[in-house]
Amino acid sequence: MNRKTFILLTLTIFTSFGYSQSEKIKIRTNHLNEGNYLKIDDFYLTHYLYIDLFLRENLFPEASPQDVSAVLKAIKKYVSVENKLDIEIEKPGKRNYLIRMAILKKDDGTELLIAFTNWSVKKRMFEKEIKLENNSYARWYFLNENKMTYRKDMSNQNDYSNMTDSDLANAFLFDEQLDNDIKIQSTINKTLNNNDISVSENIKTNLILLKYHLFKRDTENISKQTEYLNTLFKNNESKHNLRGLKMAFDATKFQIELMK
Repeated sequence: MNRKTFILLTLTIFTSFGYSQSEKIKIRTNHLNEGNYLKIDDFYLTHYLYIDLFLRENLFPEASPQDVSAVLKAIKKYVSVENKLDIEIEKPGKRNYLIRMAILKKDDGTELLIAFTNWSVKKRMFEKEIKLENNSYARWYFLNENKMTYRKDMSNQNDYSNMTDSDLANAFLFDEQLDNDIKIQSTINKTLNNNDISVSENIKTNLILLKYHLFKRDTENISKQTEYLNTLFKNNESKHNLRGLKMAFDATKFQIELMK
């Protein structure tokens, strides 16, 4: 039997998210074949994977846009049903951050993009290796044409009839239903046209609108909406209940940089 040989590269690549050069990122894969290229819209890839692989669990929040874009480009370029991808991110501390990306094709034809890591949720530390059988941090997403949807964002996991208009617009933006995309703007408008809207609800809805402009690649409105949200946060900086929304806004601004 032939021995599998992993190809180890230091990424210095031009990406669809912009030029990226990082000596901190290494990938290992059996086949460096660009034919594996995922057909996922960059909006979903940058939204989910930046938040889930860098911010959640405080995994690597100090990563630069260059670091993140290198990882995302490698995932999009090399992962396929036949080909998994191992990523090693050099970071301070005893152990580096390890990620394994794979696509699982189920018997019904459904495809899942799965991310495994060496982060132990129970021990709150990076393990020496990725241990799939242990309580290691992992995420998985359903793939549908150019959409990518986290399992809890799937339409069958939510009761749309009981959602506020802002939550419904957000659900339409991130669910797997392509037909729901055309409903996003009008649903956002229902909330913004309400004169009794609270400050937090107004900011949340405007943040969803910024995401929608980013999804549509509406450069002019992305800039205007970002400045408007900067003003809203500045005018309400004394309100402590906006901290979570401010973090989401900062993550969205990082995503905008990734997609330039």
